[in-house]
Amino acid sequence: MVAQTPMRKPIALIIGAAAAAAAFWAYGTQRRHPAPVPIVDGKTIDFSTGRPVVREDPADKAAVDAAVRDIDQAVKGVTFTPQPAPK
Repeated sequence: MVAQTPMRKPIALIIGAAAAAAAFWAYGTQRRHPAPVPIVDGKTIDFSTGRPVVREDPADKAAVDAAVRDIDQAVKGVTFTPQPAPK
């Protein structure tokens, strides 16, 4: 068996406590809520990088316009009748 020197245990405890303190400090200083992202007509929000990036790209605009046309075409004849009032 390997005998431990008297200083080995306190040093390990100090290093462990310092690592735990650093981890708690790093966790505690994180931003909890992301900054709000403004929604602007004609621009898209790209989340592919993990952060919201507002972009203005002609290809994105064309895709959004095509999707709006598809939605308008799909709901063209849809109507809803009013529900009778509850008794």
